Amino acid sequence: MSDHHEHGTNPVPVNPLAETIPWHRQLYNRIRLIPWWLSYHRGVVNEAILRNKIIELGTTMGLEDRWLKGVIRHAVSEFSKKGLGADYYGYHNIDHELEAAYFTLLAAKHQNSAGKFSQEEILYLFVAALFHDYDPLKEFDKPHEDSVERFIRSDPKIRQFIREADLNVEIVIAMIHRTAYPFRDEIADHARIRMQALFTDAGIPEADTVTRKRFEELGWFLSVAERIAGYALANFEHSIDLARRNAHALGWHPSVINERSVKYFDLLQGEKEMFHKVMQGLPDDYKRVFFDNVGSFRASWMMEQELRNLVKSQLMMVSVVEKCGTNLEPYIKESIFNMFREQPILVPVDEQIFRKSLSAEDSILITLRINDKVGDVIGYAKGGPVENYRLRRGTYDPNIGRHNTAYLEGISIKQGFWGESGGHLLRIQFLNQAMKQNYRFVTGYAHREVVIQRIKKGESLEIVQKYDPDRLDYYRADLSNSVYQLTANDDNYALHVRS
Repeated sequence: MSDHHEHGTNPVPVNPLAETIPWHRQLYNRIRLIPWWLSYHRGVVNEAILRNKIIELGTTMGLEDRWLKGVIRHAVSEFSKKGLGADYYGYHNIDHELEAAYFTLLAAKHQNSAGKFSQEEILYLFVAALFHDYDPLKEFDKPHEDSVERFIRSDPKIRQFIREADLNVEIVIAMIHRTAYPFRDEIADHARIRMQALFTDAGIPEADTVTRKRFEELGWFLSVAERIAGYALANFEHSIDLARRNAHALGWHPSVINERSVKYFDLLQGEKEMFHKVMQGLPDDYKRVFFDNVGSFRASWMMEQELRNLVKSQLMMVSVVEKCGTNLEPYIKESIFNMFREQPILVPVDEQIFRKSLSAEDSILITLRINDKVGDVIGYAKGGPVENYRLRRGTYDPNIGRHNTAYLEGISIKQGFWGESGGHLLRIQFLNQAMKQNYRFVTGYAHREVVIQRIKKGESLEIVQKYDPDRLDYYRADLSNSVYQLTANDDNYALHVRS
């Protein structure tokens, strides 16, 4: 690869997903989203499937068809244009809003038919669910309810949809404040004070404690429903993806995802009354899916503990540089592709493109094996020339076209083997291979805190483009820096990082 004088030290630009977007950028974003919108209208993307389910269910529950279509379209449009759509890695995106809205309707349907929820209360639950995370300028993935309130008030179309349904915006916002999590201590105190003020603004007398308590409980119902929605609507693969997104936002290491997920579900025991109320209205299929997924997290955590004990006592992990191309062994391809499907990388890649890239001569592929170079494949690091990849919206890399930058597409390790330095071994070997192929830089996306910690340990890294609130930043490693040293090791090269 050529080794021109390259751009290695750019100032960190303003986050493209958090800045106020001028009209010409909004127009550009709308044009850029045209292919996605076409797929959405054809009904072939997940958001369209959820939309259709909501409309079908909502109309059977008495919600007006035209109004439903309009409010959902506005929600999808606003979340997508403002960086919380399909290209946003965080947990709290438009998919979560649609899942929460659909699941809340499902859970409320039984309450409605049993006479426990009125038609008005169903509408309040639906609108609050659809916009409960509407915070496009949030600093972190988890929205702040005060910010959600400001954005709802400042959006004339949302207020119009609320008026058309003959609802009170103050009550909608009060219910959203009840979804603050965890609902205890200062968070709960602040939410309660704000809810009472909103009830007063809505014209509910302070003496009418019954009505106020009723809407508080509706907000609690929504809070439980939206937290378990995604885990009840799809299989374990989807649940793992949700947990991984949430873990990324919170800065958790992949090795603790299953453990923290188990504890997350265990916390629902403290809300037994409302949890049972939500669950009792669900069709049996969704109940089974939810409990199966919870059980799978628990089983995975137990398996991880067993594997870690085994790794520490008996097993050794070895990194192997594979020769990509048509001669790559089929079993290696399938092992990697299975991991790709089970544990998607941070920035999604189309399955067909990923599979095809395994046969590309210019791809860099490192596998992680058990015990020796022909052992079972339990992980991989993969990448190639940055010119082969589509970067996140807002990332500008001036080295594209200079053929001096390798892009680290992602690192994936089978469950149970995270936390034993396998990821570090794969990354170091990838950097090593990039150096051997005369690349000057390696780039990729990683959680901001991970990059910062590597810099503190002495690596020559810079954050080129920040992304808030998901903090999945684009970084660049300068391989010409003396901190990276090549040393020979059993006919392979290992890269050591001096700290």
